[in-house]
Amino acid sequence: MPEQTGRPGDKQRLHAIAAGVVALVVAGIAQYALQRADNTALLLVSAMVLAAVSLWSLAFLASISWLVEGCVALISRMSRRARILVASGMAVVLLAGAAVTFFRMSGDDSCPQALELRILASPDGLETTGELARAYARVTARDNDGCPAVYPYVFAAATSAVSGALARRWSDANEERPLEQLGPRPDIWLPDSMLDVRQVRDIVVKGTLPSPLRQVTSIASSPIVLAGTDVAVVPHTDADSLPKLVSALLARGVPGPSLSAADPVASTAGLLAADVYLRDADGEMVAPDEARRREQIVSDSASSVSDEVGLLCGFQREQKAPAAVLVSLRSWQRFVAGRALGGGCPAAVAPLADLPDPVVVASAPALDQPFVQFTWTGARQSREVERFRDWLRSADGGAALREAGLRQPLAACSELDLNACLPDEPRKTLSLYEQAKRPGRVLLAVDTSGSMGQPVGSAATSRFTVAARGVGEALGQLGPKDEFGLWAFPISGGRKSYELVGVATGSARHRTAVVDALRAVKPSGSTPLYATVVAGLGALSGGADEQRVQALVVLTDGEDTSTEPGLPAALEQARRAAGANVRLYVIATGEARCDGPGGQAGPGPLYQLAQAGRGQCLSAGLEEVPETMAQLFETLWSGR
Repeated sequence: MPEQTGRPGDKQRLHAIAAGVVALVVAGIAQYALQRADNTALLLVSAMVLAAVSLWSLAFLASISWLVEGCVALISRMSRRARILVASGMAVVLLAGAAVTFFRMSGDDSCPQALELRILASPDGLETTGELARAYARVTARDNDGCPAVYPYVFAAATSAVSGALARRWSDANEERPLEQLGPRPDIWLPDSMLDVRQVRDIVVKGTLPSPLRQVTSIASSPIVLAGTDVAVVPHTDADSLPKLVSALLARGVPGPSLSAADPVASTAGLLAADVYLRDADGEMVAPDEARRREQIVSDSASSVSDEVGLLCGFQREQKAPAAVLVSLRSWQRFVAGRALGGGCPAAVAPLADLPDPVVVASAPALDQPFVQFTWTGARQSREVERFRDWLRSADGGAALREAGLRQPLAACSELDLNACLPDEPRKTLSLYEQAKRPGRVLLAVDTSGSMGQPVGSAATSRFTVAARGVGEALGQLGPKDEFGLWAFPISGGRKSYELVGVATGSARHRTAVVDALRAVKPSGSTPLYATVVAGLGALSGGADEQRVQALVVLTDGEDTSTEPGLPAALEQARRAAGANVRLYVIATGEARCDGPGGQAGPGPLYQLAQAGRGQCLSAGLEEVPETMAQLFETLWSGR
C-alpha cells in the first residue's frame, strides 16, 4: 500500500486544534503556579510542564496554520454579507482581547499596599516581638492571594523613655518630642510586664490626664530563671524558692560566688531579678550590709550593662556562658540557641552546647507580657490590632509564642495590681538597691578631632555639639557621692594636657565647669585614641578605690591615627587597669565601629579594648549619642 502524503484530513486537523487548545490551558495553569506557588515540588512540576509545551511548540504552530487554512476555506464558501459579519465579529474579539491584554500588562501585578501596624516593644523583647509580628503578617497572606494584609513596623524604647509620652498621648511636652525622638505613635505596645503599664497609669492619675489605655491583655509569660555553668552545683527540689537557691549560691566560699543580672533601674527583668537576689532564704529582704555585698557580687560578675540584651550579648560575643545568671527564660533560650538577641548581637551565632538546664521555679517572678491597646487607634487599625491579639491567643499563635521562647499566659498574672508574677512592693526593692549601690568615679574622654566638626544630617549641628549635649544629659544622672572628670583629645587650643575638668564630686559648680569647658572646644586635629586610653586608664588606676565603680569612657567617631602607642600597648594597659578595678567603655559613632573593618564579623580594635578593660563597646548612631551616653552613665553611677 503506498505511503500517504499531503495535508492531513479534517479529523487530524481537528485533533491538532483541540490538542493546541488543551496545551494553552495547561501552559497557562503552569505559568500561574510558577508565579504564585511557594511549594518546591509544585514549582518543579510547573517548570517541567512548561518545558514540555515548549518542545511541542512546532506541532502546535502547525495546528494553528491548519486552523487558519480551514477558516479561509470556510469563509470563501460564504456569501459576501456573511463574510462581512464574520470579519466584524473577529475584529471586535481581537480588539477586546488586545484591550484586556494591554490593561493586564500595564497594571501593577504586585500586592496592594498593606495596612501598617506600628508596634512598640521593649529593648529586651524587640527581637521576639519582631518575629511574632512577621509571623502574623505571613498568616494574613494565606487567604489574601499571597499578599500580607498588614505591614508590621516594630521599634523599641525603654519604659522610662516612653511612659510620659504614652500618658500624654504621644504629644510634645517641654523638650520631649516623641515623634522625633522615639518614633511614630504606636498602635500596639508590647512591654515586658504589667509593671511597665503601671508606670503609664500612675503618670495619668497623677496628672489627671485622660487615660490612653483601652485594653490590656496578658498574652504570654516568661519566668525569671537561674541559669549558667554553675547551676548544677546548687542542689534543689521542686519545693525550693528562687531566693533560697540564690542565697545558697552567693554563700559559696571558694571559688568566690558569681551572679550576673540586668540593671533593675533600666530593665524590668533586672528588677525582678533584684527582687530575688536581695532576699534571703526565707524570702525576706536582706539587711543593708548584706545587700551591699550581694550587689557588689552582681556588679563584679559581668561588664556594666543596662538590660538583658546587653548582659547576654557580652557573653555571646565572647562565645562563653555565664557562671550564674538571673534572666528571663525567653532571653536565656534565645542565648543558648544562638539566636539574634538584638542590640550589639543582631545576628544568629552557633548555639552553645552542654549547658545545664536552667532552674525554673513555679513561685519565681515572671514577665507577664501585656498586649496594650490604645484609645487613639483608628477603626481600621483597631480591627487589625484585635485580629493580631486574637491570633496570639489562638493555637496557631501559641505555637509562634513557644517558638519565640515564651510560655502561655498565667491566669494569676493578668491583672495590673493583684498580680502573682510581680513583687508585692517593687519600690522597696529599688530602695534597697539604691542603698546598696556604690558611687561611681567616671572619666570621660571626648574625641575633638577635625571629623567631630562635621554636620549631623542636614542640620547645622555638628557631631561634637551632639556629643556635648549627651554629656549635659549624662550629668543629670550624677548622685551626691559620684565623681566625674572630662578630657578631650587631641591636645590643642594651647592646652598642655588632655584634661579639661579634673575628677571631682558632681556639685552644681562642677557641672557648670564641665559645660563651660565643652563650649570652648573647637574640633580640630588628629585622633590619638590609643594614647588617650593609656593615659586615662593610668590616671584612674593611680587612685583606685574598691568602694567605687571606676571607669574610663571614650567617645570617638574614628580610628586611631597616631603612631605610638599601638593597639597592643593599649590592650595591655586595659588589662592592667581592669585588675585594679578600673573598666574601659567605648562609645563608637560616625565611622567608628565595634565590629571589624567594613562591618565584617568579629571584634574590631574598639571592641578588643573594651573587652580587655572588662567594659563594653557601644555602637551609636550620630543622633543616638546623647541617649546612649545617658543610659551608660546612669548604669555606671548606679554602681553597675
